[in-house]
Amino acid sequence: MNKSFIKDLKIGNRVEQILLVQKSDIRKTKTGSLYITAQLSDRSGVIEARLWNATKEQIDSFENNDILNIKGRLESFQNNLQIIIESFSPVDMSEVNMGTLLPSTEKNIPEMLEDLKKILYSVEDRNLINLFKLFMEDVSFCKSLCSAPAAVQFHHAYLGGLLEHTVSLLKLAGSILGHYPMINKDILFAGIFFHDIGKIEELSYTKAFKYTDEGQLLGHLITGIKILNINVKKLPDFPQKLLTIIEHLILSHHGSYEWGSPKLPMTIESIALHYLDNFDAKIFAFNKAIEEDKNENSDWTEYNRMFERKLYKISNSL
Repeated sequence: MNKSFIKDLKIGNRVEQILLVQKSDIRKTKTGSLYITAQLSDRSGVIEARLWNATKEQIDSFENNDILNIKGRLESFQNNLQIIIESFSPVDMSEVNMGTLLPSTEKNIPEMLEDLKKILYSVEDRNLINLFKLFMEDVSFCKSLCSAPAAVQFHHAYLGGLLEHTVSLLKLAGSILGHYPMINKDILFAGIFFHDIGKIEELSYTKAFKYTDEGQLLGHLITGIKILNINVKKLPDFPQKLLTIIEHLILSHHGSYEWGSPKLPMTIESIALHYLDNFDAKIFAFNKAIEEDKNENSDWTEYNRMFERKLYKISNSL
């Protein structure tokens, strides 16, 4: 069990940490000896590492996405910390809490899951309640929902991120319904619950956040439709028109063709879903960019690829 995280390490520390190998490479020194250069990570960050005079056995057993118990020391190189690895050994994934190695939600997952059930079961449509219960009483589905990130990067890109994003959207939607009584609460809640459900199969989140083959080939809109339809078949009396409306919410929630939606929003609930989803993702990503910006002496962040601009930080401290 790690006693500290990468962000807590200081020069001169001895290191005995369970870390994830993000990237590794084999190089030669000027004298011809081989060494391993690597990027190691845990939930708090990434650190460079070197293993000098690497043996063939060490090279063969040091691979990307390995979980290793690393022993060594910390040194400074070009004003950055790096681990000088003295020895390492493989760690079985079953012995590790992956929440210590991969970024994870800081919110309480069981509480969020209960909030989700309470909100979903507040709808009036009995067909939707039956459908929601089909999913929420599926232990395997709930385990995936509680683990999956909402994205590979930019917003809610951590374990539990999909659940957090879904609950956030449902609460956000609940806060506007009184202002817009023309929006059908039951349909909007269904759209929010199902809009990103395909990410459970689109993304891999065991040792790293990446796209599965199905995710690359189909994307989460199509996998979401597939997951929905497999389960709806278990409810033979589920209305076809209601199913079609929910499918439209999934397919249109990106809002435009250039953002990947095969259909544009054509119902008031689908346009509401699109803007609520975009709002939650953008506010989260904007705030995260400010919080993680390394330039503490500037009122501006570095250039942000998502927003294609620098972001002004001063409003956070007025």
